[in-house]
Amino acid sequence: MNRLILFDIDGTLLDTGGAGRAALIDALEDVFGIPSHKAPELDLAGATDLGILRGLFTHAGAPLEEPGIQVFIAAYLNRLDARLRALEETKQPLRGVHDLLRMLSSQPATHLGLLTGNVRNGAMLKLASFGLHGIFAEGAFGDDHEDRNKLGPVAVQRMEAISGVRFPIEKIIVVGDTPKDIACARALGARCLAVATGAHSPDSLRAHSPWLCVDDFADPAHIATLLQTDS
Repeated sequence: MNRLILFDIDGTLLDTGGAGRAALIDALEDVFGIPSHKAPELDLAGATDLGILRGLFTHAGAPLEEPGIQVFIAAYLNRLDARLRALEETKQPLRGVHDLLRMLSSQPATHLGLLTGNVRNGAMLKLASFGLHGIFAEGAFGDDHEDRNKLGPVAVQRMEAISGVRFPIEKIIVVGDTPKDIACARALGARCLAVATGAHSPDSLRAHSPWLCVDDFADPAHIATLLQTDS
């Protein structure tokens, strides 16, 4: 039977080494003239870009509304592209990710999508920079809704539309590295495979009761098997 696996990006599939955070601070100066040493602290783990923008706009004393949102996103994407290009040419996804995605993609009944806090174009920049473009059919993104818990149904709807397949909730798994990914899966009614490759330890993730928690994807064959089980 068809199944749907929805992946987070940062800390789950790849690590940009702080390029995203730096690009946001760059854009804050580009758009509002606020230098980096006066930028607020950013808690990015599991956050949506719209949620992050709300904090930045509040810090700048500006309303979070159009066209300002699109102006800021454009500045951010420009800076993100430059930051990603400046990374070493040898940058790779996190250990085991390439093999895991290859194994899952080889299964006709397994559909891969995204469930990320990145704005769509930011997600595409990061995936392309790490050689992961063209793997995920669709998904939900941080410019779809400020509340990450609202993104699950958006991702499922888009994946069903593009695949022509209906995915029962018991056949959907969310993969992520933060408690917010676990909460997002729970809000959807889906299972969550938590992976401790980001800022959170295995114990801190298990405290939020995911379906399963693994240290990493170092054994991609084992992870692929887990993701294709029904309980």
